[in-house]
Amino acid sequence: MESKKNDILQAAIRLFSRKGYYSTSVEEIAKESGMAKASFYKYFQGKEELPLEMCVILENNIEQDIRALYSKPDLTNEDKLHDFTVLYLRNLVKNKVYLMMDLPEPSMLIFQNEQLNSTFEQHEYKLYKWICDCLIDVFGPSIEDYVWDITFVLKSVVFEYIRFFADRMNDETIEHLTQFIIFLIKSLVANLNSADPAPHLWSRQGWMPESVLSSPFDHGRQIQSLLHSLEDSILLSTLSLEDKQEYQQIFALLKEEALKASPQKGLLKALFSYLEQRKELQKVCHLLKKLLDLAPVSE
Repeated sequence: MESKKNDILQAAIRLFSRKGYYSTSVEEIAKESGMAKASFYKYFQGKEELPLEMCVILENNIEQDIRALYSKPDLTNEDKLHDFTVLYLRNLVKNKVYLMMDLPEPSMLIFQNEQLNSTFEQHEYKLYKWICDCLIDVFGPSIEDYVWDITFVLKSVVFEYIRFFADRMNDETIEHLTQFIIFLIKSLVANLNSADPAPHLWSRQGWMPESVLSSPFDHGRQIQSLLHSLEDSILLSTLSLEDKQEYQQIFALLKEEALKASPQKGLLKALFSYLEQRKELQKVCHLLKKLLDLAPVSE
């Protein structure tokens, strides 16, 4: 089912980028994806669901990658800024949702369905809010007044670049664009913090009221902290030297898998099951499992 949904999304992206959102019909999308029009409605209720689905996929992928990045120990601010920019660019190129963002049609994202339009806007807001969070984490709270302005400039540059060169982008061009973005960010931060205050484009909250959002940054830091605690608990346990070495090997495997953007949940559950045989490891294992979305729903 997921494969068919992806076929529809990719077909829609191709058609939207060539013809525009409003000029593309469901029948054309179905034909482009190799299915009958009736089959389209097995996966989506209508065309309006497609941009939202694309945005949700992009959001989930970026959230996973941010959590994995911020789970890594001893990251410098330079590492954070570089790796965050790379993961964002790679996801934008892979997802191709950028083709939906700058079409020549007016009010493209104002759907007739107000609830759908509001939901899309909230997802879009979250994607940009994470950029703001990263910049504040790297450069400190002194840029909070201008962080949405910086994000707006970055978004404009990135989307224009990708819109023209996406089909030719690879690891080398992504790295080239990353270096330019980092240079641009540092230049903006240096000038915005100068004695001559700049006018604002956005408020501190951007274009939407501040809301409580899940933070993959905090999740990453918490995972890193709990992994340290788990390792210390094994070292300080009453296990024999031989058993302690075995538990350390299991922990090393668990840590390697947990730090991946898309870890294998079955493997993690098996490794946790082994470690939880020791009572003194159960609490930290439980907390880690919750952060890694392994705990049962009832918990």
